[in-house]
Amino acid sequence: MIPFHRLDVPATPVGPLILIASERGLWHLHFGGDPGGDPKDHREGDRSHPILGPAAQALEAYFGGASDPFHDLPLDLHGRTSFQLQVLRALQRIPRGSVRSYGDLAEELGRGSPRAVGQAVGANPIPIVIPCHRVVARDRRLGGFSGGLDRKVLLLEREGVQVEGHVFRSRIRIESDREPGPRKGSVSARASG
Repeated sequence: MIPFHRLDVPATPVGPLILIASERGLWHLHFGGDPGGDPKDHREGDRSHPILGPAAQALEAYFGGASDPFHDLPLDLHGRTSFQLQVLRALQRIPRGSVRSYGDLAEELGRGSPRAVGQAVGANPIPIVIPCHRVVARDRRLGGFSGGLDRKVLLLEREGVQVEGHVFRSRIRIESDREPGPRKGSVSARASG
């Protein structure tokens, strides 16, 4: 069995986070509470850990406004299908302050349906680091998020994306909303800000 190391990050703008790393890389980011599993499977880590320390620093940089603090962070994505890995790589290419729809990602990949992409996005084990919060429905509704919609809204707003309406009926606002006439194409516009 691969040993896992755990680091609690108690104070972030989205609440407490738990980082779990294998010897290969960051394996899981969990929002608050208990990550589940058998506690003896997770050794306590600290900021001197070669993966957890840099991961915690990258999260601090992200919440401080850095655009891409995770690009050098080793990730452990073993156990994912080739399609899931393609979707996770596509998520990593979405810049801070931008959004894509599930359909946009399916078209970009040239395979899968928006629903299949949504399932792969929902299986993302490392939210924030792999920015699944930047994916919305084609009609700009928020869709889902493993950390809850309140956190998704908070993350998007911290990145400069305008979110309008009650959280469960929220839609993002994009630059094309201000231009005269409807704009054909995808939701893949740079967020206004």
